[in-house]
Amino acid sequence: MNMLSDSYVRTIGERVIGACDPDILRENANLNGESFSGKMSRLGSEYAKWYAREFILPSELKQAADQGYIYVHDLDQYALGTTNCIFIPFNRLLERGFNTGNGSVRTPQTIMSAMALVAIIFQAQQNSQFGGVSANKIDWDLAPYVARSFRRHFSKGQRLFAETAPSAYEQIHMESEAARNACPRSYAFAMEETIAETRQAAESLIHNLNTMSSRAGGQIPFTSLNYGMCTSPEGRLVSRTLLEATIRGLGAGETPVFPQHIFQCKQGINQKHGDPNYDLFLLAVECSSKRLYPNFVNVDASFNLPYYRENDPDTIIATMGCRTRTIGDRFGRNRQSGKGNLSFNTINLPRIGIEHGICRGNRSHPDIKGFYATLEKSMNIALEGLIHRYRIQARQPAKASDFMMREDVWEGGGQLSPEEEVGRLLKHGTLAIGFIGLAECMKAMYGMHHGESDTVHREAQRVIAAMRAFCDRMSETHDLNITLFATPAEGLAGKFTKLDAAEFGIIEGVTDREYYTNSFHIPVYYKVTAARKIDLEASFHTYCNAGAISYIELDGNARSNPEAFRSIVQYALSQNIGYFSINHPIDRCPDCGYEGIIGSECPQCGTDEEATHFQRLRRVTGYLTGDYTVRFNAAKQAEVRDRVKHR
Repeated sequence: MNMLSDSYVRTIGERVIGACDPDILRENANLNGESFSGKMSRLGSEYAKWYAREFILPSELKQAADQGYIYVHDLDQYALGTTNCIFIPFNRLLERGFNTGNGSVRTPQTIMSAMALVAIIFQAQQNSQFGGVSANKIDWDLAPYVARSFRRHFSKGQRLFAETAPSAYEQIHMESEAARNACPRSYAFAMEETIAETRQAAESLIHNLNTMSSRAGGQIPFTSLNYGMCTSPEGRLVSRTLLEATIRGLGAGETPVFPQHIFQCKQGINQKHGDPNYDLFLLAVECSSKRLYPNFVNVDASFNLPYYRENDPDTIIATMGCRTRTIGDRFGRNRQSGKGNLSFNTINLPRIGIEHGICRGNRSHPDIKGFYATLEKSMNIALEGLIHRYRIQARQPAKASDFMMREDVWEGGGQLSPEEEVGRLLKHGTLAIGFIGLAECMKAMYGMHHGESDTVHREAQRVIAAMRAFCDRMSETHDLNITLFATPAEGLAGKFTKLDAAEFGIIEGVTDREYYTNSFHIPVYYKVTAARKIDLEASFHTYCNAGAISYIELDGNARSNPEAFRSIVQYALSQNIGYFSINHPIDRCPDCGYEGIIGSECPQCGTDEEATHFQRLRRVTGYLTGDYTVRFNAAKQAEVRDRVKHR
């Protein structure tokens, strides 16, 4: 280690341990960076980043990252060869049982046991990777265990009421007419007990996923639950009880931060009166208006529906709270579970726009040719880094991600010996090139962003279409799933802006705020109606095959108008948006537990802001939720303050 490196490492340690840099401590809003375990996690993370930069990154990627053209996500995991996100095949793990490494777990016989094991599986898998963990069809996966509980309660009812069992007892289920007619008292008893057990199991699952820690630093697993499409009585009960438990909240009525709920929307299933699950959609709307979640994923979107097969729930589009989408696979595994995203790098679009736009010097017209040349160069460097990282990941032995491979969470992993490399399985995952700040890029290029001009909007589409075309070409060239990602702007939101402002100065509409706009979104500070914002962003979803989200920000208490909430969601779905959510403020008074909108004084108990800290619950980028005044970094706090509210 040379003297410069030694000094740099000591400086990083001092900034973390001494809590001198809140942006480092708040880089991950899901981690209390000021706690002992949080500082330990951040310290290890910063050292690992330094090691990767100094000794692992390809030279061109390191230079591009230092100059602010590209951001390498989860750099602290680079050298280890860790993978990012995954959709867990809960049906397989629950059907056959599993081993956490410390002991084996049998197949559950009740819904209570099954939901408890879901939490354990999430926790075990989170320790095998660095990104999100998602259930892509939890209603379908848990329905068999509701049926098992029903049969147990039915059998108990028969003993209590001395009723004779119908034939084929093992086939009895919640809509069994034979059971209902032959043993009415036993049937009624079983229904009542099964509903109560499922309700308690769902509440336990929500509490567990919101409170249990995984990985170093006391982080809560980044969990997502997709559901809403299973129309069996058992599957419907799973969906209903998960929503009801979320509406009730945690022990003191708090809004759960995790898991992220994602309601799968499909015409003919849950989108209009007469659809078998329309009541669940309405309950999801109520829940989201009270608790921020679920978000809504669009099975009918033009880029999702072709994968859907009616009799195969694994082909229903699912996502993660963050927006990750992996259903497409050039190797034919066009289904959700058993694979995930491997890694992603993000392009700084505003910097390229500044270099080639009208915002600098005496240029009267943008240098469009130069812009696309620099964009292509940046994407090639980003891709080189992804492939370099993929090769590191592919060389890892199965035992390195022990639970994930041994238990077949990543499909096929159970067939590998502990020392065998995982490369032939990881090819089913995605490598994603992301982007940030399309709005600021257009402002730098043309003097207007894509919400202010139809002409600029067409140019913005052209940029993202070119990025998607590049990814498609490179998928063919390298025979890998190379995809385009609408990057969530969390800790990254302010990093690029600081670099660009330092080099280019303050440019109005570009570097004059503390953050760049999330992916292709219309800037949060731009006054536009909710419908117009949806219209302007909808077309970009088609290009982002690694995932994208759009959301709007309501101006008041969403709980008071669920009908308007529903109409906004359904309008977004009708515009071919693939994934959608509605942000709205939820403030909480810790003294009396009131949740709603709080100014400087609690409307319920009268406590004022000087006497207590009101929790200001806000959502970042569609999935990370927390008290923005405590957990968010300066850039995200500024973004929250700037948000224009839609009526």
